[in-house]
Amino acid sequence: MIGTLRAANAEYDKNIAFVYVDWDQHSRSPVSQDLKIYRQSTLVMLGKKGEVGRIVAQTSEGVIQGLLDKAPARPKGAGSCT
Repeated sequence: MIGTLRAANAEYDKNIAFVYVDWDQHSRSPVSQDLKIYRQSTLVMLGKKGEVGRIVAQTSEGVIQGLLDKAPARPKGAGSCT
């Protein structure tokens, strides 16, 4: 779903550094604990000042697109984690 949305809107890749974390491997890692990710299928949008939005166990394209649309613009020259 995210891949489809990214392909349809190039602005997402300009403004969002997508980081994929394998829940099965990292459920107890600092990234999951620090962000309070307690289950699979959790999407967290972060900005400079912290969490911008979160979706847990949602598969609706509209809901996911709504989260991606909340992304603040990335500064020019910012790297990517994809």
